[in-house]
Amino acid sequence: MGLKESLAKLSMINIKRGEVLFKEGVPSNGAMFFLFEGQLDIYKQIESKHTKLRSILPGEFFGEMAIINNSPRAASIVVVSETAKLGIINRNTFVKMSQESPEFLFLLLKKVIERLYETDSKIRAIKRRADEKDNIQTKNTATEEPIQSADEIPMIPVEALTDIPEGETE
Repeated sequence: MGLKESLAKLSMINIKRGEVLFKEGVPSNGAMFFLFEGQLDIYKQIESKHTKLRSILPGEFFGEMAIINNSPRAASIVVVSETAKLGIINRNTFVKMSQESPEFLFLLLKKVIERLYETDSKIRAIKRRADEKDNIQTKNTATEEPIQSADEIPMIPVEALTDIPEGETE
């Protein structure tokens, strides 16, 4: 049996725009997914911000870490198209698909490695930009005088001022 036949046997779910399939850090349910229709976006918490890493398009597998080591979700997945149609792959289905379609494991492994490189590169770029921004801010605050509000500037009493004749200095 080929990969197409295995995918046709999956349990399906349909989810709507804006729905969160899963959130980063929550325990996984031991399932991965195959996207048949729609578009999903992957977000990861980086430097205290939810940062979009990439989109998932039809024909892609995702969530495989839940099958391999049942770890908490590494990112959040949100539906961005009107609807999305997903096939659910639990551990038993995964083993069955692996046995019936060796190409499935090869394609999955290839995609996982590509994503690891891509994600690592994006995270490094985001952190590098954040470090550069911090360095610029640190440099600016180190060389500039602190700005005071008008209320903090000490006032000189008018009676203390004297006229200095032209040409003379104090």
